[in-house]
Amino acid sequence: MQDISHIFRSYDIRGIYGKDINEEIMRKIGTAFFSFTKSAVLARDVRTSSPRLAKEFAAGFSEAGGTASDAGLLPLGVAMFHAWRSKRKLAYVTASHLPKEWNGVKFFHQSGMGFLEKENYRMRDIVMKGKARPKSVTKGRITEENSKKIVSDYITYVSKKIRAEQHLRIAADFGNGAGGLAGKKLLQSCGFEVVPVLETPDGAFPNRDPEPQENPLDALKEAMERSGSDLGIAYDGDADRMVLVAPSGRKLSAEQASYLILSALHEKGPVVGNVECSMLLDYVAKKFGRRVARIPVGHTFLVNESMKRGACLGVESSGHYIVPLLFPFDDALSVSAYAAYALSKHQESLDKIIDGLPEYHFTRVNVPCDDRRKFIVMKNLAKRVKSDYAGVSTIDGVRIDLRSGWALVRASNTSPLVRLSVEAETRKEMESIRQQFMQMLNDEIKKI
Repeated sequence: MQDISHIFRSYDIRGIYGKDINEEIMRKIGTAFFSFTKSAVLARDVRTSSPRLAKEFAAGFSEAGGTASDAGLLPLGVAMFHAWRSKRKLAYVTASHLPKEWNGVKFFHQSGMGFLEKENYRMRDIVMKGKARPKSVTKGRITEENSKKIVSDYITYVSKKIRAEQHLRIAADFGNGAGGLAGKKLLQSCGFEVVPVLETPDGAFPNRDPEPQENPLDALKEAMERSGSDLGIAYDGDADRMVLVAPSGRKLSAEQASYLILSALHEKGPVVGNVECSMLLDYVAKKFGRRVARIPVGHTFLVNESMKRGACLGVESSGHYIVPLLFPFDDALSVSAYAAYALSKHQESLDKIIDGLPEYHFTRVNVPCDDRRKFIVMKNLAKRVKSDYAGVSTIDGVRIDLRSGWALVRASNTSPLVRLSVEAETRKEMESIRQQFMQMLNDEIKKI
């Protein structure tokens, strides 16, 4: 068997379809999943390879003896809601925000928390050793569920918690992803007028990349200007990430979005934020009498630490959010509806609200680095900076806190990249820090 160990990541399984992952491999992963649960919910995103991969996963799971309900094509948050309510684990075929040629699978416990790193690595070991299939089993059963009813139940549940306090027009860009299956109806049920953009699911993603953070979102901004929308929302491929856009066309950072969300949240508890989050998050939390608890990057850590610490809000700079008032897991559709609700409580425009926040100077650089080399680079870099700097944290990647700002060097868990994030109070200080650590990172990459 070819070495596919690299597709098993800290909190999911991903690779390029036809190169790193295929139907045969997915069938083996489905069989291995039986070692973790005997009964599960299965679902998938809109990617063109997802139906085939999901079918083989289900076949492997049932051949091992597993019983599952196939919920079909759903946004990730809706699938998580259904598994959470039915108290079963979830296997969801997706590559989330990655380009269309990628695919994989995410696993979730019935609590809504994703599988931990050790569980995904245990899955890897079972698959790689070829011991996934029990010696003697009774074949299980896969039954199909009504995905439309699941969506309806989800919308009913969320809309009971969110109700617009004034009329708002929202332009919602689903990017031809899974969010289009539920997002428009959800926002309308919460009392908002909706201008849908790229609503029709299309796994070829013909109009924009599945990652809204890295996209100019021209179609959304044009729709906002044309319709006079008060808020724009863009979702990634499986609708577990979102980005907010103000009427002026500027994208809100995760920290700015957190300010809006926190302005309506009365629940107690800290704000959980990952190591990539800006200094603005500390300002925002303090503004509302909260503190920030820093955690590693990843939705599994976000969900786990948010619930463990009794957080009022969990946020990742990549656009993942958890509002425990809604769900004990991250779901971009419901959180975006809550952000719209928070805006409906303000008399000022979103642009004016954001103008009132301090501005820090932040940049992030993606440096290509092969999946098999990037963690070696990080290990060597950590040794180097620990000997040269005092304020070094290795909770996730290498973060160096300096007098004028900070730098974070971190290997992506989902892409062949090493990311350098830098923030400072002035642009000049930011650029100086960026150049300093960019040189150091390039030096380490060249050594491998």
